[in-house]
Amino acid sequence: MTYLRFHFLFNLPLLIVLGAFNLAIPLAAGEATAAGFVLLAVVVFTAPWDNLAAKWGIWGFPREKYSFRIGYLPVEEYAFFLLQSANVMLAVRALLAFLPDWQTGIETGLNRWTPICLGASVIPWLIVAAQLRWLRRKSGPRVNYALHLAWFLPVIYLQWIIATPLFWEHAGLLALVTAAFGVYYTLADLTAIRAGTWFFDENQITGVKLGGILPWEEIAFFFLTSLLVAQSYLLLLPADLR
Repeated sequence: MTYLRFHFLFNLPLLIVLGAFNLAIPLAAGEATAAGFVLLAVVVFTAPWDNLAAKWGIWGFPREKYSFRIGYLPVEEYAFFLLQSANVMLAVRALLAFLPDWQTGIETGLNRWTPICLGASVIPWLIVAAQLRWLRRKSGPRVNYALHLAWFLPVIYLQWIIATPLFWEHAGLLALVTAAFGVYYTLADLTAIRAGTWFFDENQITGVKLGGILPWEEIAFFFLTSLLVAQSYLLLLPADLR
């Protein structure tokens, strides 16, 4: 299975179904802008992370499975995180429209404590960074993928500081979307690995795998990124749409 065929089997059909659900929902002011900013942020934030992992060899792609590369990644890989993000945002939009009780109109909750909390958050992250460095020295390269996931955690954490009331009010929505897409892409990934569409360096993963095939780090990646896209989209939507 080529990477392009993977998209035709798993990403594009989902995009069409979610797009069909969203056709019945009028596009309000601010929605397209919010979605555009999320997609831009995904490219700017994820591309360096993904390229670095491919450069290190944490994962790779057989040459016959993709069309061409930009940097260290197949162009289909860039399409993957854009399509995943679009699917997550369409799901959030549909759920807010068809389950109006979830549309609270709440503000982010910024107040005078927000900058204080943001400043204080530097301390635990310095501690975490020191612990991760110690873990890398003790365990060697087998924790490379696990540590690589830490790229996403500060952004998720900081968004929760900025918008705790908003995310708490939409905890059910965030949990549902995260779980649904985390499970969906986990199953899709199992198929891709069996088909040899991409692979992982056994020396840079801990070795704990689902079905003896899919590293737990890859599963965590899909759940983390689905959560991050969902809450970023909520954060950027106008208050009356969320």
